[in-house]
Amino acid sequence: MLRTLALFFLIAMVGTVYAQGKLACVDTNRILQESKLVAQAQKELREKLIEYQTKLSGKEQKLEELKKQIESKAISQKAKEEKIKEYQKIESEARTLQEKAQKELADMKQRLENMVYNRVKEAAEKLAKERGYTGVMDCGVFIYKEPEMDITTEIIKMIDESVPKK
Repeated sequence: MLRTLALFFLIAMVGTVYAQGKLACVDTNRILQESKLVAQAQKELREKLIEYQTKLSGKEQKLEELKKQIESKAISQKAKEEKIKEYQKIESEARTLQEKAQKELADMKQRLENMVYNRVKEAAEKLAKERGYTGVMDCGVFIYKEPEMDITTEIIKMIDESVPKK
């Protein structure tokens, strides 16, 4: 019941806005799939992730080697204690590195998402002003829309203008 009421309210609101002026829409999924800017941002994030994974993998290998040495029967008690200390140190470094990686990757992801969102918003505002749209919404909001309302292709072209060509 509440859903139906909300749907009717949304339809009435969209109808009122549409009656007052022109609306356009942007398909955010298409932007995420087709934009070179988004692809570049995802590549940056992936490269940083791989960098951290490589570093962590090296620490894990060292820990495995130390574990085998510690468990070896041919090692003296003194050497075993030194290996345990080294193991604990590397384990702590790995934990710190993992925490740093998670924070840096989350921050980087947020920064890249904000950059893409802001570029899309700026492009949509510019196009809306040029063409006299009173609003630009996500295409997924509409139950029905005229095909010419979708300005996604133009938005992708505008935001990808800043991406260096290869």
